[in-house]
Amino acid sequence: MTGNDGMFTSLEDPGDKEQVIFGDNSKGKVIGLGKIAISNDLSISNVLFVKSLSFNLLSIAQLCDLGLTCEFDKNCVIVKSEKDKSMVFQGFRHGHLYLVDFSEMKTSSTTCLFSKSSLGWLWHRCIAHIGMSQLKKVVKKGIVTVVKDVTFEKDKLCSACQAGKQVASHHPMKTCVSTSKPLQLLHMDLFGPTTYESIGGNLYCLVIVDDFTRYTWTLFLGDKSETPDKFKIFAKRAQREFGLNIVKVRSDNGSEFKNYKVDEWCDEEGIKHEFSATYTPQQNGVVERKNKMLITLARAMLDDYGTSEDFWAEAINTACHASNRVYLHRLLGKTPYELLIGRKPNFSYFRVFGCKCFIYKKKRLGKFEKRCDVGFFVGYASNSKAYRVFNQTTGMIEETCDVEFDETNGFQGEMFSHDDVDDEPLRDAMKNMTIGDVKPEEVHEDNDQGGENSPSRPSTSMSPHVDENEEREIEQGGVDEVPDNRDQGVPQPSNDESSPPMAPRRPLVRHGRISKDHPIDQVIGSPSRGVRTRSRNLVSFCEHYSFVSCVEPTCVEEALADPDWIIAMQEELNNFARNEVWVLEERPKNKNIIGTKWVFRNKQDEHGVVVRNKARLVAKGFAQGEGLDFGETFAPVARLEAIRILLAYSSHHKIKLYQMDVKSAFLNGFINELVYVDQPPGFEDPRKPNHVYRLHKALYGLKQAPRAWYERLRDFLIMQGFKIGKVDMTLFTKDVNGDLFICQIYVDDIIFGCTNKKLSHEFGDMMSREFEMSMIGELNFFLVKGGIFIHQEKYCRDLLKKFKMGDCKPISTPMSTNEHLDADVDGKPVDQSTYRSMIGLLLYLTASRPDIMFSVCLCARFQAAPKESHLTAVKRILQYLKHTPSIGLWYPEGAKLELLGYSDSDFAGYRVDRKSTFGGCHLLGRSLVSWSSKKQNCVALSTAEAEYIAAGACCAQILYMKQSLLDFGVVCGSMPLLCDNESAAKIAKNPIQHSRTKHIDIRHHFLRDHEAKGDITITGVRSEEQLVDIFTKPLGEETFCRLRSELNVLDWSNFI
Repeated sequence: MTGNDGMFTSLEDPGDKEQVIFGDNSKGKVIGLGKIAISNDLSISNVLFVKSLSFNLLSIAQLCDLGLTCEFDKNCVIVKSEKDKSMVFQGFRHGHLYLVDFSEMKTSSTTCLFSKSSLGWLWHRCIAHIGMSQLKKVVKKGIVTVVKDVTFEKDKLCSACQAGKQVASHHPMKTCVSTSKPLQLLHMDLFGPTTYESIGGNLYCLVIVDDFTRYTWTLFLGDKSETPDKFKIFAKRAQREFGLNIVKVRSDNGSEFKNYKVDEWCDEEGIKHEFSATYTPQQNGVVERKNKMLITLARAMLDDYGTSEDFWAEAINTACHASNRVYLHRLLGKTPYELLIGRKPNFSYFRVFGCKCFIYKKKRLGKFEKRCDVGFFVGYASNSKAYRVFNQTTGMIEETCDVEFDETNGFQGEMFSHDDVDDEPLRDAMKNMTIGDVKPEEVHEDNDQGGENSPSRPSTSMSPHVDENEEREIEQGGVDEVPDNRDQGVPQPSNDESSPPMAPRRPLVRHGRISKDHPIDQVIGSPSRGVRTRSRNLVSFCEHYSFVSCVEPTCVEEALADPDWIIAMQEELNNFARNEVWVLEERPKNKNIIGTKWVFRNKQDEHGVVVRNKARLVAKGFAQGEGLDFGETFAPVARLEAIRILLAYSSHHKIKLYQMDVKSAFLNGFINELVYVDQPPGFEDPRKPNHVYRLHKALYGLKQAPRAWYERLRDFLIMQGFKIGKVDMTLFTKDVNGDLFICQIYVDDIIFGCTNKKLSHEFGDMMSREFEMSMIGELNFFLVKGGIFIHQEKYCRDLLKKFKMGDCKPISTPMSTNEHLDADVDGKPVDQSTYRSMIGLLLYLTASRPDIMFSVCLCARFQAAPKESHLTAVKRILQYLKHTPSIGLWYPEGAKLELLGYSDSDFAGYRVDRKSTFGGCHLLGRSLVSWSSKKQNCVALSTAEAEYIAAGACCAQILYMKQSLLDFGVVCGSMPLLCDNESAAKIAKNPIQHSRTKHIDIRHHFLRDHEAKGDITITGVRSEEQLVDIFTKPLGEETFCRLRSELNVLDWSNFI
């Protein structure tokens, strides 16, 4: 016991207030009980704190209990360890007492302390740092005997354990509900990508949990980039159905939640977006725990009857449906369903996931035909009172009420295989299928009716009326979207000579794919008219069920061995029949018969995932004869600068641009010549093998096909009141009550937009009535906050991968300032094909990468005889792309539409023939829309002459752009042309004729003419402000990066 509270390492209330009686019969109260450290590694417990005690008393009995022995003599006392007899401490005699000074022991050297280290902590380190509590438990129970005399007490922290075992702080559970009504706070989280695609082509699941009710919704996505659009649609429906506003949403810091789209929408809707702290998922634990629960339940459901993992989304959705009706709110004691909907849930219609079922056939049956198909149960319909079942015969998910369940059996021994599917019904559905709107009165009443008289399974009756403001539970976003096979009453194609022959039936083979849905407000056109969008057209129908092949066939024999490509070829021939392209006739005599061949390509999305197998039947146009079966062939194609002008103009006026393409566009063009083609290989009519097709419309591969299509589209747009551009024949404009409508054509792709969004929708309807269109929706691939960004990041990374440069060392500039390429006659030759392939692919990349224009064009001059030095220069460009894969063009909003040109030239910089390289760039406001880097056609005798020729080329481009802008209603006055050579500017402004200028070709003097007319104004610019230097010579890193930034060539990653 002691009277000094400063000696205690821990002190607590003793409970019962005991007293200590001293030798003089005085008393002292015990006011504390604690532990005192005798040394750095030895402590005594149960020490009494008696405040009035003047001396410290040490109990011999306690020392013995600690495993120590005490040896007394007339001068001192020595305390030793009973185990190894080593001395722990000693005290000296003073009068009739023995005194011990513990302060000396605490300040002894570390070496001494180590030698006296606690045996408990030493054993802790020996036994792999097992926890003290566990060691104490096994010793106490006598499980081990070697360390039975050691005390295991965690009286300090082990630094090694802290480093290796420390975990995050515990987050206490809530003891009260922090919200007072539904939708006040929504928790969101996304899990994925999953190992397997769902049967609807999805890889991600967005889970949303309401904080007040704990009601959960699941939305399935093909790509995480779809998260903002999916959440917007969900939020609008939820707020409308429940008549409440979403106040706050909480998510983690993933890019799918933390981006400008979500932030901008939340700001518009007045929703506060909260984020959990980085690496602290506990702060969003409500939805994190829900994720784990849903995945656990789905895993068990799939395993129960051995259901394929392709149905994981259906399992997740069914688990969510059940948990909303079963789990009780921990604090409110009710199910989420009851808290949100206001009535008790009904379980009577629940079925075992994956159990076998028998689906009644609704089509007209023969007298002795089976009346049902076999399948298995996969969930509950979200917008009707029906079950979702997988029909093994058709290979499709159906929603039906006419189904009987065998819940004691599943498909363990007869698991579904696409090899077993009869593809004839699929082909019939392909020929007949169109997509239409579902009317409100087709929505069934809710599954959960409550009460004792609820039916044991859904009824087939419909509710007489459903208010559009009272939509059923918002689980419609949760069903894994797979198109059904409802009979829309479309007549079968006639089986006459114009109908394409069917391919031989083959079993369907399953492959992976990803599909993406576009929000309805971004789709131009009327889906109710049966217009097929890309996620619902016939080819996509095949992709959902037979999926796609990732291998491109090299010949028709390989394609005919793959059922996916058979379907793609059959779809192409179906297009011929729909468009009435040809008719089968007897082979004429003395007529040129053109052969046909199949071309196979895999269509990929922006992530490089194969989403469609495209088979194209083309004519062998090389066999045509001019004047016999073709005449004029030219068809205009939009120039890249024309498209950039459109994007810059749209960004300035904040016009939403949309994209659509015409399906099998060339098949819409009428031809005037008499043209015969052979039957398609592999699809010859067995009854008329020697017949040929006479063409009514153009076929891909025919020399006149592009012109025929352009004339058909041009004539149609002119009939609708559009005007053709004055210089750009692919630009069509229309003024509608002061609103400018713009339409840019690039073969079969159409980009359009208007200051009035309603007119864009009307244009989509108009085009869909005339042609079969694929509606892609808004051009959001280029949209960023504050403008438009054009980049080719995926193409850049694919390029590096193709040439095995993905792991190369990054370099900050595309060309060294010390590099001067020449023919390198004595150099080692390299493979021409590889070199030319690299140059061709890099030239395509310059469409959005002006920073590599000069270096690529310089290397392109050596394609005839490339050497190692040239290949090294090309590889350096690839190393630069490795350093800057996400750089592109930035077109900001609101910049003034002023046209500005820069021109520059080096002097005799090309060492092979001493010709000069000139460069030019043209900006519309702050948007770079055109640039060039070319070798001049003649040898300049002076710098002034080279600069003068460069200014002339730049002037020609400015005049073209000036005329193009007139179609947009933009009138430009005298446009400045900036040049850093004063002599060249003087030659342009003055008709000087002397020995150094009289030889300049007359065609270059048109610059002087337009300067005199006032079309352009040549203005001087300081050399350090000359932006075109980046197109004429190699630059150091600092100058190169500065000019690149001033041209608004920026890094895409800064805009995400």
